[in-house]
Amino acid sequence: MKNPFNFAGELDANNLVDRKAELAKVERTIRDANKLFLIGPRRFGKTSILKAAQTRLNAKKAIVLRFDATAFPTLELLVSRIVSHAAGALHGDVKWVGEQLAGFFSRIRPDMKFSPADGEWSVGFGIAKEKREDPMFFVDALDGLENLAAQQPQHRPVGLILDEFQRVNELGGVDIEAQIRAAIQQHSRVGYVFAGSKTRMLQDMVSNHSRPFYRFGDVTYLGPIPRGAFTIFLKEKFAEAGYEAGDAVVTRILDLAQDVPYNVQAIASHCWYRLMDEDEAGGSGLTPEFVDETLNLVVRQQDPTYAGIWSQLTPIQQRTLMYMVAHDGEGITSSVALREIGHGASTISKARSSMVNSEILREDQVGRETRYRFEDPFLCHWIRMTAILQR
Repeated sequence: MKNPFNFAGELDANNLVDRKAELAKVERTIRDANKLFLIGPRRFGKTSILKAAQTRLNAKKAIVLRFDATAFPTLELLVSRIVSHAAGALHGDVKWVGEQLAGFFSRIRPDMKFSPADGEWSVGFGIAKEKREDPMFFVDALDGLENLAAQQPQHRPVGLILDEFQRVNELGGVDIEAQIRAAIQQHSRVGYVFAGSKTRMLQDMVSNHSRPFYRFGDVTYLGPIPRGAFTIFLKEKFAEAGYEAGDAVVTRILDLAQDVPYNVQAIASHCWYRLMDEDEAGGSGLTPEFVDETLNLVVRQQDPTYAGIWSQLTPIQQRTLMYMVAHDGEGITSSVALREIGHGASTISKARSSMVNSEILREDQVGRETRYRFEDPFLCHWIRMTAILQR
């Protein structure tokens, strides 16, 4: 039987757990040519939602282009991919498609070439190289998408999904936000979904009244999957393989994973493999103790990775993480924390902020309180396992 728990790649719509509302919102944004900011921490399934929405919309003949902006070292390469994928979405002979794209994207002067061997388009640009890193070069590409959409039937939506959207800001500089807004607020046929896992950065982008994207489009924050939904999912999938996952087992998985979807799936997946292996040896079955043993094995296998992360931290950062592990992330700003960590509030705050920026920690907003959690809960377990707290 195939392992039902997938944590190593993007999930399709049928394997998403309790993300129907978010998936529907992404689809609706593209279909209705609106704007959406989807903000959520790493490992929470954001990319799978975007992929599932693209797949479902493309199946209905929509033109949906989806890119991870962090994959592009320059604006020119990102624009090149937008134009080449737009060409691939059009149907017609090579000459016609090339002429159409040259007209839609006339400001950036694309030089289209088609490779029959691999069936893909490549793009060059007939403007000076220094202009290809100007923010307006990217904005002109967005205007080209609007031109393309205007030539499609009304029932054929066109959308652009940019994951890790903050990377576009890094490439285009401080002016690119205003230039993007000025352009796309006039677009009526293209739907835009801007997503990102740098939650602090994205939140400021959409909630700071001095920023161009303040109150521009809808904003959805991706939180943890409700335990009830994950409980049903885990029980059903283990039951399909003939294993009973009781409430204590499911609770233990969710606790150890700190409700992070990626880590929940990872623990469940490794438990599943161990159960399959131990069936022949007469294993004891799926118990909370079995879950603990499985996570210990997984974390030991990652010891070089976690040891490398730990060695790069400053002593104050290490002591801050040690306190978080010992106190389950609670009271990190308390007087007790200051005393145990042995530094002042300002120093500890800088250490936390640095680890948020380097994606070791993340900020969870609970009401008016900010709580700090591990981006990877398994690192938390590694710190506890290796007895660093006792040193």
